[in-house]
Amino acid sequence: MKSKDLHITNSFPVIFWAKDLDGVYIFGNDTINTFAGGSVIGKKDSELPWADTAAALVEHDDKVYASGKPGYMHELVHKSAKGEATLNVCKWPGELDGVPCTFGTSFVIED
Repeated sequence: MKSKDLHITNSFPVIFWAKDLDGVYIFGNDTINTFAGGSVIGKKDSELPWADTAAALVEHDDKVYASGKPGYMHELVHKSAKGEATLNVCKWPGELDGVPCTFGTSFVIED
């Protein structure tokens, strides 16, 4: 997959991203950038507003990549643009511009 092909996700009302195997965001759509209060590209979860929940997010990324299969989970993030949020998440292993990565999409679970 090519990153230029992912820009269509900027019109999606869900969060969409890709992280390399070091946990660095190599793509983030407009929704995740709004959620983060700025661009996520080039950053790790530990450098974003939800840094206090980063370890759990990275653990899920690593498990999905190691399994080679999609994973479905709920993730809790603190200090996003929405405050504390529970996300319904799907992550899957893949490749973006020749870089092995974990893709993810999610939406905030609201009452």
